[in-house]
Amino acid sequence: MSTNRLPTSTLDGGVLPSIRQAIANFLRRCGLQYTDATIDEAYHSECCQEAINRGFPMDGKYSICAYMDIGVAMAAYSYAHLPDPAARMWMCLFTVVSTRIDDMMVRGEDMVHVYHFNKQFVNCQPQGDPILNALDALLREITCLHSPLVLNLITVSTLNFMTSNCLDNETKDMQISPQTPLYLEYSRLLSGLVDGYVLFIFPSMLPIREYIQSMPDLRIVINHTKQEEIEGDTTNYLSLMAASHSITKQDALDELMEKTVQAHHNILECLRPHTKAYNTYVSFLDGYVKFHAALRRYKMDEIMGEMPSS
Repeated sequence: MSTNRLPTSTLDGGVLPSIRQAIANFLRRCGLQYTDATIDEAYHSECCQEAINRGFPMDGKYSICAYMDIGVAMAAYSYAHLPDPAARMWMCLFTVVSTRIDDMMVRGEDMVHVYHFNKQFVNCQPQGDPILNALDALLREITCLHSPLVLNLITVSTLNFMTSNCLDNETKDMQISPQTPLYLEYSRLLSGLVDGYVLFIFPSMLPIREYIQSMPDLRIVINHTKQEEIEGDTTNYLSLMAASHSITKQDALDELMEKTVQAHHNILECLRPHTKAYNTYVSFLDGYVKFHAALRRYKMDEIMGEMPSS
């Protein structure tokens, strides 16, 4: 089953023009172009076979099969620049498994084993279900792909992500107070696995000192270009941001875009003296746009439908 066939909400046609214009302006100001993208079926088959070979659940109650498109698109587009096929495969499977875990609460599944993931991981004990075992195994594999420092940062980001899922479960009916606008940033930073995705942009042979100062801006770019924010419901980040700042969703979207564009240009200036790091980031961002275009989950075909492909 493909993620492109998972249930998705429908965007309100009344807001489409403003969203489309905001995204078009963002792409133009970042020197990017929107183009149609599709899932590479051959690579999809290869990734599915790898998951099967590793014993990851591909059918039944714990199946990750419906999420394979997300991982394939992430690896094939966003991380296509990585020279190591093993690193791309790791990113594919990591994305698949983490997205499946992220959807547990939405699917109304029992979260009890998620609460114990970090303890079981630290104690090298088996996890409570096959999905969590898959994430555990992937985390332990990073030692072959990156330096100990990067490994530490990615591991902490992932453990925070698991904690964030528990926090979201505990606070799912909580009203966001206008007096605590920074809570949204705190919650989003925990939940997005952003450090792992940022650090994996750069091949392991690049010295971390060439790009680490861009980390805060890279977090903003990756977190704020996620199109889930504009799906039209009232519980996504954009809606909560508007409520907590007492502004309209359109104003929140404009503010978010402005912040992201500024972060993008900060990154370019920081990385400019380091040609390989600079080119790596540019390649990633172009692929990150294609990643969103390839998946119906992000509704880019609906949002950008009246814009001609470049």
